[in-house]
Amino acid sequence: MEPGRRRRGGERDRISGLPDELLHFILRHLCSAPAAARTSALSHRWRRVWAHTLDLVFGDDLNRGVEGGGASFLDAVDGALAAYSDDRALHVESLKITVPCICGENVTASRVASWLRFATQRLAGAFFLSVPQRKSWPRDNRQNDELELPPCEGATKIKLQLGSLFFLRIPPAGMFGALADLEINQTTMNGRELGLILSSHCPRLQNLTMHVTLVAASDISVRSASLRCLRFHVLNTRRLDIVAPMLEILDASDIADAHIAAPNLAEVVMSNILGQVVVPDAGRHLRLLDVTRCSTMMASSLMRRFDSVINLRLPNPNDDYKTFLDCTKILPMCEILSVSSSVVLNHAFEPSLLNVLRRENGIRKLILFFLYPSMIYILGRLMVVSLKSCSSYEFGKTISLYLFVPIS
Repeated sequence: MEPGRRRRGGERDRISGLPDELLHFILRHLCSAPAAARTSALSHRWRRVWAHTLDLVFGDDLNRGVEGGGASFLDAVDGALAAYSDDRALHVESLKITVPCICGENVTASRVASWLRFATQRLAGAFFLSVPQRKSWPRDNRQNDELELPPCEGATKIKLQLGSLFFLRIPPAGMFGALADLEINQTTMNGRELGLILSSHCPRLQNLTMHVTLVAASDISVRSASLRCLRFHVLNTRRLDIVAPMLEILDASDIADAHIAAPNLAEVVMSNILGQVVVPDAGRHLRLLDVTRCSTMMASSLMRRFDSVINLRLPNPNDDYKTFLDCTKILPMCEILSVSSSVVLNHAFEPSLLNVLRRENGIRKLILFFLYPSMIYILGRLMVVSLKSCSSYEFGKTISLYLFVPIS
């Protein structure tokens, strides 16, 4: 129905008479590119309006009724991207593709590569891609699973959830000049290529999250003048070298050794560190130090490195009472002490914590995390009784106790 025409009964079609800017605003709030494309059937006026919208979302709305191994969803994505406006001056501000689980066996590297090429050519904003895991992974011919992440100058945020399907390759040349946030999950990468994107391809990168596996054990170097938050969980990393003067948050796991040059470091979370962590340039004070998943030796070494920590999270005091005492001989000053326990009958739990609390460490708040709700009635009640009987005269201060259990 054309602008100015009337519906049956004499009612004027006021929506079709709106300017393109308002129609684009309406279509953006559908949060679905296919739904926006279906408005083409309303009238000649609507035929190409959707192809100029700035947000393209393919996701949950197409999961219902997906048949044929998900081919209809994949074809809908391909068709919509191919039919999008040819106006090269028009840039997509957001491209989000969430592939339903039924499509897992049919998502090929060549298909995903075409979506990445569209993002490279048309995106000036955020790109999100989530692909489900394929049950038959790994396949014998790995070369067919190689997927290249092409440089994308206009992308400001990229999040890839690749379902362990592909071997992600990084080209040696090209830049992600505007990229501030990058997250890559569930894929395999080459250590040298990973180093390229971490140190040279992203000059404005501020937040980086990696959950990937290297094809072979490798040393990884991160050199960035802009990076502020690094969450590094990369299997097969031998040594991690970081030079990041602006880095404030570091969360790393499953590495052999680490050398960290980050003078502004404020939060440190370390898990499953096999060797040594050297932090020569950081200050003596942290907002957070989490060593709950570190060995006793590693936890002790990191705690000795800092004079004060606002929130200190200690390893689980198990039945090895002496080991925990050795680990906590020298503690930084802290306001909040957090401890977790996954063992119901943990006889060392209460005496270990009381030994820590008796020291002059400035602790004002004790937070206990229990794996099972029943542990609140055993270990939690025991700590409540102990703190009530001791805090008034033995600690010389009042300690607030908080108990947490997971919600089932």
